Amino acid sequence: MKIAAILINMGGPADPAGVRPFLYRLFSDRHVMDMPQPIRGFLALMISTFRAPKAKKRYAQIGGRQDSTLTSGSPLMKWTGLQAQKTERILKEKYPQASVGVAYSYIEPSIVSTVARFVRGGFDKIIALPLYPHYSFSTLGSIFGDIERARKKYHLGKRLIICAPFYKDERYITISGDLLREALDKIDRTKPYKIVLTAHALPESFILKGDPYKLQVEKNAKLLAGRAGIDDYILAFQSKVGPVNWIEPSTVQTIRELGKSGVKQVIVAPLGFVCDNIETLHELDIELREIADEAGIETFLRAPVFNDRDSFASFLAEYIDEASL
Repeated sequence: MKIAAILINMGGPADPAGVRPFLYRLFSDRHVMDMPQPIRGFLALMISTFRAPKAKKRYAQIGGRQDSTLTSGSPLMKWTGLQAQKTERILKEKYPQASVGVAYSYIEPSIVSTVARFVRGGFDKIIALPLYPHYSFSTLGSIFGDIERARKKYHLGKRLIICAPFYKDERYITISGDLLREALDKIDRTKPYKIVLTAHALPESFILKGDPYKLQVEKNAKLLAGRAGIDDYILAFQSKVGPVNWIEPSTVQTIRELGKSGVKQVIVAPLGFVCDNIETLHELDIELREIADEAGIETFLRAPVFNDRDSFASFLAEYIDEASL
């Protein structure tokens, strides 16, 4: 069987010139800002224009930390590309003609264009695998909509398969636990410490409308703690944007409160980020670390994410294989 797979992520700006257009496309998405046009478009223009200068500085600060050729853009596309390459090599062991591509929600190549490429290639099945472990209307809702448009446009029917969120898959939990244990091995566990599992926040209004994201994150956290042998952890939420109410507790406030209570060792482990991006490299590694220092926390560690680890590529290949059956 000739199968193709598409690893789908958000994307990001490749250089300073791409920052404002990327932000505009992000906030223009009705799944991100649920309001009618032309109000949504106007707000997207205002937000992207206002946030672009600060975002450019943040990208510049993380430039070169993961790739010496990258000085002012997001490393997300680099890691997603490497994940695709490794996953393809593993899939080819069973399906010699297998091909794995990438697609992004807010930059090229888009989901529709990548599907079109595989349609032209004559693949028997095309498996879409979003790299978001949890479902949210703001992320997978948008991606699923793009996939369905591609299905309809190219009359794919059951040839186009969508993989379900993998937040509670035992293999995903196991390799996530390995990352957390790597960080645990770097602290003095004979002395008190706290573990903060941090996930991207979501407006409370989404939860009130029935978005399952928070419940899935909580389940993910519980399974991960059990796998890593952890009895005590705090689940917090990061990356709040704008004045509306977001799900809590916030990661920033959690770190400040831990410092006030006298905690000296803290491990922050991201949930839901499968590769490094501005929210791990800047928001956690730079901004949150500074807040931890100000709060009197002496040892602050951020657990790694998967990036191009072989274990994650193997999991993706198995997930794709199972979806193709």
